Amino acid sequence: MEIDSALESEFAMKTNRKLTKFTAVLMAVLMILCAMAITGCDGEDKPKEKSKITETKKTPEQIAAEKKAKAEAEQKAREEAEKKAKEATEKAKKEAEEKAKQEQALIKQNADQKKYHIFIKKSAFTLYLLDDKNNVIKAYDCTLGKNPGQKQKRGDMKTPTGTFLVDEICDARSWTHDFGDGKGEIKGAYGPWFISLDTDAMSKGAWGGIGIHGTHKPNVMRVRDSEGCIRLQNRNVEELKQYVRVGTKVVIEE
Repeated sequence: MEIDSALESEFAMKTNRKLTKFTAVLMAVLMILCAMAITGCDGEDKPKEKSKITETKKTPEQIAAEKKAKAEAEQKAREEAEKKAKEATEKAKKEAEEKAKQEQALIKQNADQKKYHIFIKKSAFTLYLLDDKNNVIKAYDCTLGKNPGQKQKRGDMKTPTGTFLVDEICDARSWTHDFGDGKGEIKGAYGPWFISLDTDAMSKGAWGGIGIHGTHKPNVMRVRDSEGCIRLQNRNVEELKQYVRVGTKVVIEE
């Protein structure tokens, strides 16, 4: 009986050891399976949610309205820019006119207070405006008679030398002249002003009509091209006129 009990006890112990070992193996297997399951879940690509962008299609009427609104905005911007540019131009013009008036008033004041005279050097094709102390105030390029030398008669195309006085200042804007070149009467041939010289004392009536004036050929300067008069560019004769009075002395030298 004691032998049987011992055998049963030993058998039970062996059985328990086997169960314990089996249980340990089973637990290990279960842990491995769980680990694999977790890894598999983490490694799987999760489906990405597709962004849903709802595009609203525009009707032809909406597109046309947008184009019209854009065109109107651009047109308005252009009109505003043109308006500002026009205002700036008008402002600048008024300022320039006001400045010119002030300068002319100052010139007139100086001309009334001072005595100016004119000196023309034919060989230099230059007209000088001098003050009463012979200081050069202005110098202008000029054009002279087609032929050199002292004037002797009417039509010889020469610019006279000598000392003369201004006897008249004429508005020549409407004047015309026929140069005999087949082109007929030329408007603006004398420019804006004709500053006439009294040449009677020298010419004794043999010639006359000599003066300082503008031209219809502003680019033809410092040459012999006139019929005897002294030509200046129109802007220069405008300026010179501010200093000149009837009685102003004009000296012409070779």
